[in-house]
Amino acid sequence: MILENEKQTIIKYLGKHPSRKIIPYLNSEKCFNSKGKSYSPKSIQNIINGVTDNLQVETYIFKLVATEKKEAQKLEILKKQAL
Repeated sequence: MILENEKQTIIKYLGKHPSRKIIPYLNSEKCFNSKGKSYSPKSIQNIINGVTDNLQVETYIFKLVATEKKEAQKLEILKKQAL
């Protein structure tokens, strides 16, 4: 289950509409729902809000957040070097 502070971290690195980044990432990792189809934005929203538990999707979300966080840090280093 995703807690409130974790939700804020997800929003910080993936934006206010995180499903726009999460769904393509899940598809590239071949992570699909029980029907074998792509997760809907509503199902991703429910997982992020803690309404629905899905350990597999939560794991992929936090992997994506870690990747985005590293990219943001690299960008900050580049910005500092440019100044």
